[in-house]
Amino acid sequence: MKNLFLLALLGTSSLALAQTPTARLMPDGSRDMYAGIGIVSAPRYKGSDRQETDPVALVQVQWSNGIFVSGLSAGMHLSASPTLEFGPLLAIEPGRNASGAQKLSGIGGVGMAAPGTDAQQAPRFTDIDSTLQGGAFLNHYFDESLRLTSSVLYGAGNHHNGLLLNAGIQKFIQVAPHHAVTLSAGATWANRRYTQDYFGVVAAPGTAQDAVTYRPSGGIRDIQFTVNWNWELSNLWLLTSQLSLNRLMGPAADSPLTDRRNNATVRTGLVYRF
Repeated sequence: MKNLFLLALLGTSSLALAQTPTARLMPDGSRDMYAGIGIVSAPRYKGSDRQETDPVALVQVQWSNGIFVSGLSAGMHLSASPTLEFGPLLAIEPGRNASGAQKLSGIGGVGMAAPGTDAQQAPRFTDIDSTLQGGAFLNHYFDESLRLTSSVLYGAGNHHNGLLLNAGIQKFIQVAPHHAVTLSAGATWANRRYTQDYFGVVAAPGTAQDAVTYRPSGGIRDIQFTVNWNWELSNLWLLTSQLSLNRLMGPAADSPLTDRRNNATVRTGLVYRF
């Protein structure tokens, strides 16, 4: 039953956490691969009140040497223990297009100025490129259906010094033959460098600090709750669907760039096992 966590969070969107599929006992030189296509409806960025619907590629691969690729993350299982997983982790932190923020149009932005404000004196907030983060993961199994997860990742933001710490718990439930549900809950902490890059607003040089200047501290970025449903259509085909609820907390929630604290992401797709 434990290895059914493998597809618990397949094809995660940009709002989901870096995923570490369950380590599996596999013949030397072998690999287990799932690939398919789906559709996702997600906020344009963390805190946005605008949803976008797009096609999404669903890919998850695990090799017998412990290396895995899962969505926007990759890593390697180093533990031989059946109840403990750990190893290095890489993950892509999606960027943010500042011009897409609803609230930015009222306080100035990239190439824009607030009404009555000189363009050179407008509050500044920049686009953020997608960045590659490095870190590690540590997971513990209480039993075959209950897993405690954690990860640390560093390198997010335009200055590549954002730090994210995540802890969560996952519960696997076999609700019926060929139908499995995984319930997940977790929280993510971000350091000051991360929150200032993604949620801060800085006044232009030489201007007075005003109401729209926001320099957030570090703290809990968000909490998440996810329901994933997998339907095994056959030995080779799987229909996977997911609902993720996310609530921004603390400095991220208080940012003038945050239009909505609560966001939902829905995705579904069909995958084939190679």
